[in-house]
Amino acid sequence: MPEYKITVNDKSYSVNIGRIEDESVEVTLDDRTYTVGVEFPRSKSQKTPKLSRGRAVPDASAAPDKTTAPGKTSGIGKILAPLPGAILKVLVAVGDQVSEGQTVAIMEAMKMENEIEAPVSGKVSAIPVKEGDTILENALIMSIG
Repeated sequence: MPEYKITVNDKSYSVNIGRIEDESVEVTLDDRTYTVGVEFPRSKSQKTPKLSRGRAVPDASAAPDKTTAPGKTSGIGKILAPLPGAILKVLVAVGDQVSEGQTVAIMEAMKMENEIEAPVSGKVSAIPVKEGDTILENALIMSIG
């Protein structure tokens, strides 16, 4: 422990300061040991902000039992993007009849072309994307009603 000489009210003392743990330190003053609370000066601004967020799924019991295959949803007739990417081709138009498993669009994701298939048979009711659009994962590509 480093030893320091301090003067308080014109009286000199020999002080040994131990290791600082949390907000306390052991101080030896004239052969007596004390645990002393320490306050650290606060900086004017923190350089790195601290992120605090709750858990999305608090425990396994709150997680869904089944997942949906990428590019499909459990909702009838909605086709979502399996990954972020770009729409290269839309192979059908609004009003067209499609069958389950039919390729309805082609998108590029992670430098690969992905065929997007219809999850159900039916009539195409909406296509909110067009060729050349860049979309995020789970973006609606097409609705079949």
